[in-house]
Amino acid sequence: MDAAALDELLGGTAQEREESWRYSRAALRALTQQAFVAADAAAPLPAALLERFEWPETRGRRLVFVNGALCTPRSDATQLAADFAHDATLNLPAGSTLHIVYVNVPGNEPARWQARCEIRVEAGTATIIEQHVGAPGADVFGALASQVRIGADADLLAVTIGDLPDSVSLLRRQQAVVQAGARYRTTHALGGGRLQRFDIGCELAAANARCEMRGVFALRARQHLDIALDVRHAARDSASDVLWRGVADQRARGILRGAITVAPGADGADAQLQTKNLLLSPHAEIDAQPVLEIYADEVKASHGATVGQLDERALFYLRSRGIDAAAARALLIAGFCREAFGGVTDERLRARLDAWLTACLPLAGDAT
Repeated sequence: MDAAALDELLGGTAQEREESWRYSRAALRALTQQAFVAADAAAPLPAALLERFEWPETRGRRLVFVNGALCTPRSDATQLAADFAHDATLNLPAGSTLHIVYVNVPGNEPARWQARCEIRVEAGTATIIEQHVGAPGADVFGALASQVRIGADADLLAVTIGDLPDSVSLLRRQQAVVQAGARYRTTHALGGGRLQRFDIGCELAAANARCEMRGVFALRARQHLDIALDVRHAARDSASDVLWRGVADQRARGILRGAITVAPGADGADAQLQTKNLLLSPHAEIDAQPVLEIYADEVKASHGATVGQLDERALFYLRSRGIDAAAARALLIAGFCREAFGGVTDERLRARLDAWLTACLPLAGDAT
């Protein structure tokens, strides 16, 4: 990949990129030294991939993108598909639910794709489910950028589910702007992939704006995931509540940098950030870096980060009740992760998240 293409994908100045990618430079370097062709947007979808996203509960409300391009035959949210094809913007009406699927389909040689999207919720409550899937094969490198605008007093729940094969790398950048009295709620469930990078930004732009960010990453083998959270309180009486859980097994590596900035004039802000992480192998690594910058008065703020191992006392308790070691470990890991799913009350969507967790749950201790 040439330098110009890489700069376009990563954004920012060279110095900003150097700092932002501190923990993932080697993984990015290895990826970008490859030669990529343009991914085939008309690639046929294997039946196994179709089964993973053709959910009965989202029929008639789905947009499907194949290697970054809108796939009209598989998209049954007809009007939204037509609007998106016109200007890459999705205007979600109050009470709507939209299932957006990004499918990575390999070709005969390494390929890459880019896409962008603007999402607007101007009134009422809406839900977006963003799902990333892929088929194994030649390497695929995707880059997706989105802008989210939530109008005054509106409410958006955005759930992201990522379960990618190790041949797929994904660079995901999202920036949200939340207006007065509005609420932005996110739940991320991220697993798989050779390299995944998620930049998630949120500006609380007006009084009483709120965001609640929840997330889980579950990694195994040599999977590498780098998450950069950036919440900015730009107005008074705004609130943010960030909670993430991370699990890494075998030789996987996870990075989470969570930054909250309370700007001058954002008096009365309430900012909370917490990340807890489990290492299940002596070869796994998780880097957690919470950052708070406060430039206003009368602010309530806290942050915390932990990286540890399974509680041996809890494990012993379960074993003493007749549960075998593997099942006991799985129960503890699943319970640890599910705390981040508390903001999802829809039973069918919650079941999808639980199924993702079962599929991505690390094996707890396999050091291969």
